[in-house]
Amino acid sequence: MKLKRILSLALSGVLAVSMLTACGGGSSISSLLDNRTSTVRSALNGAQVMVSYKSNDKELDDAISKVAGTLTPAQVTNGIADSSVSTTVRQLTGYGDMGLGGAWKAQTTVGSETYVKVFVYNVENEAFDTASEVANDIAGKLEVMKLKSNTATKVEGYTNSYKGNVVAYEKTIGEGDSAFDAWVVGVSITQTVSADK
Repeated sequence: MKLKRILSLALSGVLAVSMLTACGGGSSISSLLDNRTSTVRSALNGAQVMVSYKSNDKELDDAISKVAGTLTPAQVTNGIADSSVSTTVRQLTGYGDMGLGGAWKAQTTVGSETYVKVFVYNVENEAFDTASEVANDIAGKLEVMKLKSNTATKVEGYTNSYKGNVVAYEKTIGEGDSAFDAWVVGVSITQTVSADK
């Protein structure tokens, strides 16, 4: 009787593993993450007026969950992500680097281009322990682009428009007393240029 029970448990274990494998892998990185997109998107939309952010960019979501899943303590910058995180997200999405060096200029090449910037925060740091504080920091860094200005939206014969997306994941880094929670936030902005009629 004992042998039958052991065999039965072993068989159910094998079935469980094979079902997990069939569904895309045993220990999924995303199962170790908490999705904070809705909270951060709402706070970011409340912190600025230049772009209305949504959360429907699958490429960005996949990329941010991947880098969040492998985040190390050294990569927690409390601001713009380090080059390894940023480069990985750009490679995974195919998006350009969102320049934060000054005001964006209106373009004349008809079409759309998407740019991304990644931010990483220790949300147990008092300066960033709420979604509002994280969103205010991000909004302050993006404000330099001045996307509502005439120089960013109009050039003779062309109109530039902008739409945004945001994705945020939380990961616990470390173990025991040294563990802390970090948020990885990806912000993408698509600039669309159309010819005036």
